[in-house]
Amino acid sequence: MTNNEGKICTRCDEWKPLTEYRSRGGNQSHLLQSRCKHCHYEMHKEYVNNNPERVREYRAKDKWTLKKRCDRHNITVEEFWTLYEEQDGTCPICDRAVSAENSAIDHNHETGNVRGIIHKTCNRALGMLGDSPDTLERAAAYLRQRGFYGDSR
Repeated sequence: MTNNEGKICTRCDEWKPLTEYRSRGGNQSHLLQSRCKHCHYEMHKEYVNNNPERVREYRAKDKWTLKKRCDRHNITVEEFWTLYEEQDGTCPICDRAVSAENSAIDHNHETGNVRGIIHKTCNRALGMLGDSPDTLERAAAYLRQRGFYGDSR
């Protein structure tokens, strides 16, 4: 069921605005998927967890290449390597070496602008804190006040 503003997800059975659905792409770009982005992500995560060997094979067959990662973020492979070299192969978040193969191409979700090449875990941390400098500063202050372990750089 749809209307001008939203529709019901076929998986969670909840009404959500149309912005919560991905386009089907291709020649059907005007059509939206039947499952909301959240449900689509959860199903993908479940598939990856339940099929580790197939996922490993898929990635090993060079189907998940650096070029594909770059294409998703609208940069060239050369731009990736330039950024990586500008950072001296170091994650600007944790200041530790980051391998190109295991990196994340960090970007602003609103503008799409690439910010840097960082560890996947650092990328997740930024996302979980809403990409908010204020929240990150409060988190740092909290750790300094209440105690922390590890590197204090």
